[in-house]
Amino acid sequence: MAVFRNDQVDFSFASEVALGGYFAPLEATIENVGPFSGALTADVSPGSRTITVDGDTMNDLAAGVYVIIGNDVATNAGADDATLNSEIRRVVSFTGAGTSTGIITLHAPLGYPHKDNCTVKEVNITSGVLENLGISQDAEGAVTMDHIRFTPGVWESIEAPDPSYEFEGRYFLGSESKRAFYTAFKGQQSFSGTLSNMELINGFPLKFPIGKVATKGEDAASNKGGSVTGAAVSAGDYFVLVDAATDYLDDEFIQVGASDSGLEEVRKITQIDLNTESSTKDRIWVDYPFLIAHAAGIACNQVVAPFTHRIIETVELSPITWQIKNNDSAGTSANAWLRRYIGGKIGQATLTAEEGGTLRMSWESAPFIDVQHNQYDSSAVTAPNNKYDASLSAVTVEYSNTEPYFFSQGSITLFGVEFARITNFTININNNLEPRYFIRNDGSQRTPSDIYEGRREYSMTATVVLPDSAAAATDTTRTLFKELLAEGDYGSGTAGFDVDLVFTRGANDTLAINIPANNVAGASVAAAVGGNAQGAFIRSANTSVGTENPVSTEVDILFRNLSCEVVDSEPVYP
Repeated sequence: MAVFRNDQVDFSFASEVALGGYFAPLEATIENVGPFSGALTADVSPGSRTITVDGDTMNDLAAGVYVIIGNDVATNAGADDATLNSEIRRVVSFTGAGTSTGIITLHAPLGYPHKDNCTVKEVNITSGVLENLGISQDAEGAVTMDHIRFTPGVWESIEAPDPSYEFEGRYFLGSESKRAFYTAFKGQQSFSGTLSNMELINGFPLKFPIGKVATKGEDAASNKGGSVTGAAVSAGDYFVLVDAATDYLDDEFIQVGASDSGLEEVRKITQIDLNTESSTKDRIWVDYPFLIAHAAGIACNQVVAPFTHRIIETVELSPITWQIKNNDSAGTSANAWLRRYIGGKIGQATLTAEEGGTLRMSWESAPFIDVQHNQYDSSAVTAPNNKYDASLSAVTVEYSNTEPYFFSQGSITLFGVEFARITNFTININNNLEPRYFIRNDGSQRTPSDIYEGRREYSMTATVVLPDSAAAATDTTRTLFKELLAEGDYGSGTAGFDVDLVFTRGANDTLAINIPANNVAGASVAAAVGGNAQGAFIRSANTSVGTENPVSTEVDILFRNLSCEVVDSEPVYP
């Protein structure tokens, strides 16, 4: 008998532009368009749970049906800011019964931006491929967009953020229940998961507990340039309008945004619609939605590998979608159990390595705002409490054969001294996230309204084996002890010191962590006296006497910020 096995689980993730606004792949057959058809009355941003529509009578709608938003090419034909971003949501409730205008409340926030007058149609969902909806197709006729396709590394275990319920027993006087509670009331729902001890094969996981990523490539020899023409690129769009004279081609890489601006993104071109709006514009479709807004006139350029990814701190963390697919041992696709966790943030994370091992990361705390699944929509559990989503679909997960970063490929420099005898280190990140539950009537059913970042806390520990007592070019033993006594004060005030961790797998293949954080353009920044300028501080460096030799010191370091720079062949960091 086929059973679900842990060694046949697929895990993937993607970024969200707004909390809970997932990039849904469109691969379910949507046929027999339902009785309702309308259009948006205003632009709608990612993260919105409600849309205002006009068109057919609102009486044609019903709670529990599904609508597809943004699916009609003809609606915005010829408009500079046309958007074909398409996604499916379930109707939780609506207003305007008996009229042609109303507000629809959706079961999950929108992932893409949608323009005024974009179509909204009721659809019936079965299985297969998209049909007869006018969605733009590439040369092969493919319409599936597997945006939730990335893996964070070679992972070992996941604590799934399935819902946890705060039931509260109530004890009423005078009941027949004696000392037992009389009844139980529903309380808040919470969702928190962990992804432990994954081997890094790139810098994908580093972004989420830190902030955002800016990616630039090397200029291509063909030097195709141009600029964003007509409408700006909204975060969540997966196309850009560019001057047609630039002659970009499918499968090339386009960089939108000037290098070292902190706003640049690289995407692979999947399709080009020539002269879609005029003789001076191409609509260039890319393989993953843009995560940063780009104003009209921003420079574009063709780039090639290697790609440089700078991971930069932000006040608000990038939200994330997780998807877990449990396959049965027979590989029967119809039996696949899909769970999609939306509106997540990485609260706590650790980055660690030790002698003889690899560089590993753990997402220690990841709260979410909700979950969806594809299991039977039991009539005994009313929507949306049952979390069932008929539009949920599997994705083709991208797996990599890239080698991990080995501990032996690393170097650690503290206060200008490279420590060759470090046996292990751990960097701890804590964002002190707090899910909040606000009063609202949007169909979210006691789930978190938002997740707020608290104070950011960093620390680092390392084990340092002390060198021979004979003086060398750098006397590490004495230097470490003196740094402990100095307390980060070198005569002009408390500045702290610099920390640099670098892992080198080969040419144009590095991962670097810089403390204090480098600036937006990637230029090195040194620790300095004053607020928002200090580097790292040794809190303790205990050199105990025991039975193990040679002598080692356990170093505990505090610091206030960091940045990462990864150079590799990956064009898109989700």
